[in-house]
Amino acid sequence: MSGVEKSSTNKKKYPTGKYREPTEFGDVHGKVFDRLGLDLLQVTDDGKAVVHADKEKFKQLMQRSGSLANLGAREQSRWATIEAFTVIPPELRVDTEWLQTLKADYFSEFVIELQPVLNAVEVDRVLRAIAALFAERKTGKLTGTGTDFSGRHWVRGQATQRAVRTIAKDFFSVQAIHAPLYSIAASISKTRIGSARPAAAASSKMPADPQTMPCVAVVDLGIPDDHQRLREFRRGQFIPQDAPRAPVGNHGSLVASRVVYGECESEDDLWHSPGSCTFYDARVGKYPDGTGIGRVDDKLVMEALTGVRGAAPDVRVFNLSIGDTRPLGAFPHVEQREKRLALRDLDNFVFANDCLVVVAAGNSKQGVIPNPAYPDHHQDPSWALGPWACGFNTLVCGSFVPRLTPNGLVAHVGWPSPFTRIGPGLCHAPIPSFGAAGGNTDDAYGSHPGLGVWGFSANGLPEDHIGTSQAAPILAREAALTLQRLSDFCVPGTQPFGVTARAFLTLTATPTTNDETIRVLAQRTLGNGRADVRRLTSPNAGSAVILWQGCIESPDDKVRVQLPIPLAWLAEAEKPVLRLVLCSDPPVNEAAHAKWACRRVKPVLHLSPDGPTVTAPRGGHQSFPVIDRPYKLDRYKPSGETPATEDLWLLELSYDEIAAYPPAMNFDPRQRVAFAAELLDVGESPADPQTAMQALPIAITMNRLSIQPVPIRSPIIVRAGFS
Repeated sequence: MSGVEKSSTNKKKYPTGKYREPTEFGDVHGKVFDRLGLDLLQVTDDGKAVVHADKEKFKQLMQRSGSLANLGAREQSRWATIEAFTVIPPELRVDTEWLQTLKADYFSEFVIELQPVLNAVEVDRVLRAIAALFAERKTGKLTGTGTDFSGRHWVRGQATQRAVRTIAKDFFSVQAIHAPLYSIAASISKTRIGSARPAAAASSKMPADPQTMPCVAVVDLGIPDDHQRLREFRRGQFIPQDAPRAPVGNHGSLVASRVVYGECESEDDLWHSPGSCTFYDARVGKYPDGTGIGRVDDKLVMEALTGVRGAAPDVRVFNLSIGDTRPLGAFPHVEQREKRLALRDLDNFVFANDCLVVVAAGNSKQGVIPNPAYPDHHQDPSWALGPWACGFNTLVCGSFVPRLTPNGLVAHVGWPSPFTRIGPGLCHAPIPSFGAAGGNTDDAYGSHPGLGVWGFSANGLPEDHIGTSQAAPILAREAALTLQRLSDFCVPGTQPFGVTARAFLTLTATPTTNDETIRVLAQRTLGNGRADVRRLTSPNAGSAVILWQGCIESPDDKVRVQLPIPLAWLAEAEKPVLRLVLCSDPPVNEAAHAKWACRRVKPVLHLSPDGPTVTAPRGGHQSFPVIDRPYKLDRYKPSGETPATEDLWLLELSYDEIAAYPPAMNFDPRQRVAFAAELLDVGESPADPQTAMQALPIAITMNRLSIQPVPIRSPIIVRAGFS
């Protein structure tokens, strides 16, 4: 049904006492299928739901629907949003535009995605039927199979247009059939190549023991094994079975060198940088298709991530400098949904593995000028984020201009790079979250020597490139350094959560520009600004930062955390403020179009364990797992309207399940959560909270992060089948 009529007591808003609530299966009405015993597989663009049940269940439902008139109001309400059950149309399984490009008698490459609810026996039966069809008509062949992170099975092959159409029309066990999907891994290509240096000079700054450094997995096109400037920093290597053994081009080397050496002002700085981070080489490249651009097979990305986690569990930061020159909304329906499903798997990988995944925001196509022009081009929909850069549990990184250069379009340091793609992300979420140095363009949105940032190419020479591909590894190394530093505050055998590092980096990030003329563009490209681990080692004077991490056991659980806010400091401060950044990494579901996340953490602040609630600031996103709240504390001063009476306030944490979980997957009910809180005085003569904080009796115990619970369950269980 397009909508349901409901009653309301708000006569001012609804004079008749009635209103029509639109049906949204991708939002609040999606849980109706749980109550009916159905699995929600998909929500279409026009709001229809694709569901699954076995034959016996559907038979029961059809019988029950026929007798609804004789049932009670409670049972009838379960069916209020459902008008009818119909057969899934072929256009939901195959894009008509792609199908029309296939030649009648030519074997074209395809990928078949099977329904996620099929068990192994059913998968084998379907694949045998498709293979028999191809053999009988000599219209195709199957060339390989695989399984997504979600447990969904897929198969590669080649077939004629007629065979593809037949599969889309007759095989309801097929969820989608499409061309192989690729992303690109490419900086904008014109470069300035530096000069070679003597080997002795190049190696003189190598650290004695790189193995003591944090590590970032570079999921990219590969780095040469004998790279002159990077081989000492290679932690390991993982190559998926279908990926080429040899590196493809320069891209992986450039990204890895940014991880190792960071942002360098010049070629000379790059040569003399000692390096402070290692990398794990995870190769997902495909050879260029004639465009000169390195490609990434989307199916290899999750295989590489899980492969690295299995081989090196201590590697918890991943860099994905991959994307597309098209925004997510520009893809045909079936391809777009498959891209969203890949992103769903990436977000759920973070939930399952307690890690940090940094994704480049993506670049615009070289030479394409936006309308309207920079810096008002945030209104141009073609500059929107690409598929990989829209997720909730990833750290998406935009790019800014780090220095002024001749012929540069942007004439202000710290302004967003002209090529960096623009948020928001899925469900209008505040994405990207961070920014890092990535370079500039000329007036024609091209690249010239001097406009980029420095890194080492595959041949070991410095090169000047622009792109968010070069910005993301700077954020990734900061994340890795943060996790390493936070581990110093953990008892042996425990570790900081990924969301703890995310909360800290969000709280302490600094804007790269405060120019009001580009405020909207900066927010939608650079998010919180530049991340920096240094506040962990060199705290700012004039503020106090508190970190906490823990788990909420279930939707019925509430976690209560004592939050120190000294009365002595409140009395002294002119304009006291508490900034609270709370992060989680919830499971997500592609079918939850309005929410994406399946859980929402709720923080409630109290003046004391038994005290009244502190009113939360308004605003914020309905489901994004980063909550950033500034609390003005003036009214809680001893002389205020509602004076606080204790040094220890109470933060109560719980979560709601706001969307159905993906089909055929069981998620651990425990939810990781962490917060970073900062006390500061924004008055003209700010009072430093550190003295009052250190004077609290509890201060002596505030030197360790909460102990991580011993894991006793698998975070995600893929169900083998249905009864």
